[in-house]
Amino acid sequence: MATARLTYFRGRGRAETTRWMLAAAGVDFINIAVDTPEELAALRASGKLPFDQMPLLELDGRNLSQSSAMIRYLARRAGLYGADDAEAMWCDMIAGVVADFAETGLQAAFKPTEAVARDDLTARFAKFGPRFEARIADQGSGYSAAAQMTFADVVLAEALSSYLEWVPDILDATPLLAALYQSVTTQPGIAAYLASDLRYPKPGDIYVIAAARVLQRALPPHMPDADRFVL
Repeated sequence: MATARLTYFRGRGRAETTRWMLAAAGVDFINIAVDTPEELAALRASGKLPFDQMPLLELDGRNLSQSSAMIRYLARRAGLYGADDAEAMWCDMIAGVVADFAETGLQAAFKPTEAVARDDLTARFAKFGPRFEARIADQGSGYSAAAQMTFADVVLAEALSSYLEWVPDILDATPLLAALYQSVTTQPGIAAYLASDLRYPKPGDIYVIAAARVLQRALPPHMPDADRFVL
């Protein structure tokens, strides 16, 4: 099987759920980092970006755009979409909710202080965490959508990983959610990815600055010389 290529900024960001899914599906991949505006312009000129957006996943002779489409493509490819239409429906519902839940984790590195980031994550978890816990209890298998792990569990665990990096005790009051996280992160493919050099470090100022440089956009206003990359 050919090695997949995942192109994005030099960091986790919106490509990270795809990395977890590639790992869960047993697909070897490499990270292709876009570090300069010129590299991004060349990528856009290549015609590989169907909607002119990253991340880009090159797999099976296809150029895939949009993280949600990549995740579902990999889920179908690896049999991680549930056993029937009802389970697939739950996968889609949970993945949709996780997309909202994960946004706070994605934005944490852009906050003015770590305390602000932690407060935002704690407040967001207070809304969603108990609902995830109740769903796992109702489902009864230890997973969120089916009797076995599905892509919904993978994207949920990936989102939780960001919360845990900022608020390490955040799962203390949700034992079923903590158990699901443990189950997913010890799945052989995911465990191997998390221990590998493919896994970028926790996002911080270096990632925020790198993305702004490539996109030639303003930095968050609390950072010095916030318009340094704006043309």
